[in-house]
Amino acid sequence: MTNDNKKLRELLEITLRGARVGADILREAFGRINLQQADLKGQNDYVSEVDRRSEAAISEVLLRGLPDSTFLGEETGQGEGSGCWRWIVDPLDGTTNFLQGFPIFSVSIALERCLPGRKWGELVIGAVMHPLTGETWTAMRGQGAWKDGRPIHIGQKTDMAQALLATGFPFRAKKELKTYLRTFEELFMRSSGIRRAGSAALDLCWTAEGVFDGFWEHRLSPWDIAAGALIIEEAGGVFTSFEGDSEYLSSGNVVGANRPIHAVMLEVIQRTVGITPA
Repeated sequence: MTNDNKKLRELLEITLRGARVGADILREAFGRINLQQADLKGQNDYVSEVDRRSEAAISEVLLRGLPDSTFLGEETGQGEGSGCWRWIVDPLDGTTNFLQGFPIFSVSIALERCLPGRKWGELVIGAVMHPLTGETWTAMRGQGAWKDGRPIHIGQKTDMAQALLATGFPFRAKKELKTYLRTFEELFMRSSGIRRAGSAALDLCWTAEGVFDGFWEHRLSPWDIAAGALIIEEAGGVFTSFEGDSEYLSSGNVVGANRPIHAVMLEVIQRTVGITPA
């Protein structure tokens, strides 16, 4: 094992410790707090004291395990750090589901290594945990992706007519709804079906293991997608922005699938959204 691989495995263990701490808090609180007890961050965008407690506990574990690293969390924003590592954390992906008692939500943690001259670095670790089932998806840059320790691989379908897709509605950008619905209509007509579960991190993991054959969504935040993006890529899939490039953390407009399905989805998205292919 090379020194770099050994380092990544150590960092993955730290990541998993953080995910377990957050997942324990969510599991214990599920069903004990509702929408009326949450605060509204934006239109249809909620935050609860459980989000905050989960993020604080995760942050403590990660920053203790990797001193001088930077922490970017959904609830606390960007912290300070002097090193070359940054954690990207969603302590509760699927807050509305959680508050409504719908059992689809997750903890998502990614770690990136800085790259000179770039806003975003290179994602090297990703972990997503489903608190109610204990299912855990992980990935390490260049080493592959796993579910509960077993290797996973992107689905192998090549016929779009057989593909089951996943998506999320643009609830943070309702002005884009008409554009989104044009894309939805064409992909719905060309695929075998579309599902909307409400946790992008889980949708990405399910895509990585072939439960879904593709995923797209508008205006996601870095913490929604960072871990799942790496898991899809390391499972052999393709994950890009709507422009077809790797700047998906900046744009938040994302599409992921195996190469043939991704090509079809990207063509439909670019045409219906009005993007000129590169």
